[in-house]
Amino acid sequence: MPSSGRAVGSSASVFVAAICGFGIVLGAGSGIGEARAQGFDSEVRIDQLQPSSATSMFVRAEGPRAPFGKGIAYALRVTGDYGFEPLRSVVVDGTVAGGELELAPVKHAALVHVGGSITPVHWLDLELDMPFAVFEAGNDDARVSGQALSAGTMGIGDLRVGALTRPINTAGFDLTMGGRFWAPTGTPAAYMTGGDRFFRVEAVVAAAGETGFLSWGCTLGVAPLFFLGRDGDRVAASCAAVAKLAPVFSLGLEPHAALFAYAPRNTTSQTTGLGDASFALALEPMLSMALHVGALRVTLAGGVGLGGAPGTPTARGLFSIGYAALGEHTPEDPSLTIDSDVDGTPDIYDACPRAAGLREKRGCPDERDADGDGFTEDDACPEQAGTAAADARANGCPDRDNDHFADPIDRCPTEPGESEGCPEFVRLRDKEFVSTPPIAFAGAASTVDPIMRAAFGEIVNIVRANPKISQISVKLGTKRAFNAVTDARAKALLKLLGEQNLDAARFEIVLDDKLANGRISVVVAR
Repeated sequence: MPSSGRAVGSSASVFVAAICGFGIVLGAGSGIGEARAQGFDSEVRIDQLQPSSATSMFVRAEGPRAPFGKGIAYALRVTGDYGFEPLRSVVVDGTVAGGELELAPVKHAALVHVGGSITPVHWLDLELDMPFAVFEAGNDDARVSGQALSAGTMGIGDLRVGALTRPINTAGFDLTMGGRFWAPTGTPAAYMTGGDRFFRVEAVVAAAGETGFLSWGCTLGVAPLFFLGRDGDRVAASCAAVAKLAPVFSLGLEPHAALFAYAPRNTTSQTTGLGDASFALALEPMLSMALHVGALRVTLAGGVGLGGAPGTPTARGLFSIGYAALGEHTPEDPSLTIDSDVDGTPDIYDACPRAAGLREKRGCPDERDADGDGFTEDDACPEQAGTAAADARANGCPDRDNDHFADPIDRCPTEPGESEGCPEFVRLRDKEFVSTPPIAFAGAASTVDPIMRAAFGEIVNIVRANPKISQISVKLGTKRAFNAVTDARAKALLKLLGEQNLDAARFEIVLDDKLANGRISVVVAR
């Protein structure tokens, strides 16, 4: 946005250099002396903040993201941006103490960024971001020579459009490349665009990754015409390091630096913005904290602004709410679905394929979750992977017999059952299955009664719950029994075990002439 005045000599340069080491040599003639202002007589914009993609966990830098197969991912984010004194000027006035008067053409600026992105495939992000000035206030007395616009005007900023690709998107490292352009849609009266209304383009390259509980990322944006002195263009770098301190809370440090080119009107083309540029530096180290529950993320960040670039606030605060829906791991190639640790993250995307973990940690367990079962708090068995349980004594504990009674509260941890985890009729004692009442055919009958059917159902469940039992031996008593009856009973047992879906290799039927007629004994064969 053009401000008033003309270029001045070396005294202005010395003043700015003494403050930040970088500056713009700017000034004006006025009835009260000379003036120097940020971005004086140049492209002044207060919407310098370029948020990262809506999918990123960081404020300005691109972050790592787990790849996915089929489906479309999308993300939305609204960011509130408050800047204190983003546009300042110093008036040299012999009538005031010290000879200088510090004023702020824009003292308070509140902007809202509304952004979103869509990811049709895991390696491509298409994004939009639009800033809005919702509040602006400042010192109208800072309008040197009456040419600068007064604060208090609401408006929209330059629409940002981006396309970013991820040529490397592995379990531990992401490389992102692409570009963004700014469409000149902003409101000059709200200091939301440059007066010459140029299209602006930046090439973007970023690296990011995750190491344990720490996530990091660095993003570099370069405007090619910056090197030709294009008015208002920049080279900017943002980094971030965020530590996940709790399952839903993280804390981070996010420094940002940018070098801007500013060309006063009398040394630049009105049509291209190219010319003899001065350079101004902006530094904004920020602290961030975030709450993240599932796909929802709420971030609060703040920090100070250093340097002489227009739009660099004395202090900045950010508040954002974002939602990111990731695509599903549904690759077409069946070989890519192998999940060795059965944690829902296929091995090809799993940074810890031999340890069950969380999807948001790329398949790795939380550092406070040694057994990798997803329970970091109230885990009654911290060294053994387990499942959720209503009883605090069993939460996060294994259930070896898979009867929904975790081992600490299961009276029979290797024998599935519904009565406090125990079967109703059968118990395994050493290598023999003991049934109460005993399993037997009644009289000369060869039919299976309900109690025998239920007892054999429990035997089969116990065999399945104990992988060390490779085969059982079902002994049928034939003492003083007729052959025809024995044959009928053997066939009934074969049919019963077949109905129980027990593999034929895991049982054998043995006729025992030492066992009472019709009695059945079941033992572990091997």
